[in-house]
Amino acid sequence: MIIDRGIVLCLLLMFPAVEARAQAKAAPWALFTARYDTRTSDFIYALYGYGSTFGMVGALHNPRTDWSEVLGAVGRIFTDAAGNSHTVATGVAQTARLWYGQVYYAPSVRVGFANVRATAELDYPISRGGVTQFALSPISGTIRSVGSVELGLAMDLSAARGDRPAVAIGPELRLPLPRATLGVDAERMTNGTGDRVRVFFMTQL
Repeated sequence: MIIDRGIVLCLLLMFPAVEARAQAKAAPWALFTARYDTRTSDFIYALYGYGSTFGMVGALHNPRTDWSEVLGAVGRIFTDAAGNSHTVATGVAQTARLWYGQVYYAPSVRVGFANVRATAELDYPISRGGVTQFALSPISGTIRSVGSVELGLAMDLSAARGDRPAVAIGPELRLPLPRATLGVDAERMTNGTGDRVRVFFMTQL
């Protein structure tokens, strides 16, 4: 089973810039992100924050399976002594007739020349019929290559109770734009079940 919901926090990879702005002066800010995925879900997410605290709403849909999800969450951004960003959030999601509680953790750290970003999500059922699920989606390491363009690798891992874990890995490209980021992942499933391409866009308002 490939978990669709394990991709929500890729938008939070912009949070180091948001945190620096929030620490300098407590002020309102907003983020918007959209993604197209050839294998799992497309999505749209919007965040609104003040200082280091934020609220988030989102909607996901997989046109190949007609699976969909809507969610709401609240969270906070923290900075460690080394200046790395850590985002923690909790929320609820509805998919079909099921409700899930969700916990997110998204660190963004500097390791040598590389920018390492990860998104961990735990989904636990709060209505009958659901199963506990976990996703690390994505974890990526990129380095600046040509100008401000970053290249590297991205990996996704998803697991659900009663199913085998699914792993995908492949190259990632991130192109910084004015107040925005455009990215592309091209991953291959390690069990040989296929490939996928993801294109994502994030902007800070």
